[in-house]
Amino acid sequence: MSPSSPELEPLAAVASAAEAPLTRVALRLAYDGSAFHGWQIQDHRESIEARLERALTTALRRPTRIFGSGRTDAGVHALNQAAHCDVPQGADLARLRSSLNALAGPYIAVKEILPVPPDFHARHSATGKTYRYQIQNRPYPAALARQRCWWIRLPLNVPAMREASQVLLGRHDFSAFRASQCAAPSPVRDMRRIGVSEGEWPDGTLRIELEASGFLQHMARIIVGNLTAVGLGKLSARDLAAILESRDRTRAAMTAPAKGLYLLRVDYDWERVPALRDWGRES
Repeated sequence: MSPSSPELEPLAAVASAAEAPLTRVALRLAYDGSAFHGWQIQDHRESIEARLERALTTALRRPTRIFGSGRTDAGVHALNQAAHCDVPQGADLARLRSSLNALAGPYIAVKEILPVPPDFHARHSATGKTYRYQIQNRPYPAALARQRCWWIRLPLNVPAMREASQVLLGRHDFSAFRASQCAAPSPVRDMRRIGVSEGEWPDGTLRIELEASGFLQHMARIIVGNLTAVGLGKLSARDLAAILESRDRTRAAMTAPAKGLYLLRVDYDWERVPALRDWGRES
């Protein structure tokens, strides 16, 4: 795309972007995490947050911060990450989306930008999240999706994984399933659903979906690692229950690789933000 393309020209919806009143908007994002060192801005490493803030600052002609629903790790992907920022009132949001996709792409896609109440916060207003983990369970690797799934050569006992996953449902202290450096003030989370599905998808043959009130650092990947250990016959459902009860990370199995994890959905109070209601239905 040439530099003179309208999508790359600064937005001029108001006379002076730096002095204009602001309005809050929510952004729905997809990204390939293999191209970045995670969501959060880091020194000397490219991040999704930094790329988007540079694009917003260029498009809006004013320094603009963006706030995500959470900090996905390096290598983790998103199908529907939620974020918010403040833009000048009257800005053309359709044009802003085009500008951001031109400036922040190709590994980041801005799917929607919608107005939200001024007190909406992508992280603090969230009521839950759903992650999807992709596994390629075949004797040969996924050549075209090698950065988007975890290849496990040995056959997995999927019924055993489904049975074991049920012990994690409900409200628990998930200390055994969080990173040692996790700074969350409370390890208690409500695990609402765990689904284990077999099929033929471009990025795997086994999907594990985890829906919870929130996730601790590495929690989704540690749970997947332990369910995989069950599938390989290294752990049982009873073992998983004991690990959960112990609250001891050293008793749990490995952390699954980041490259197989996708942020699938972020939930909000849809009555309070009705404009975002369809985001809760996206799969």
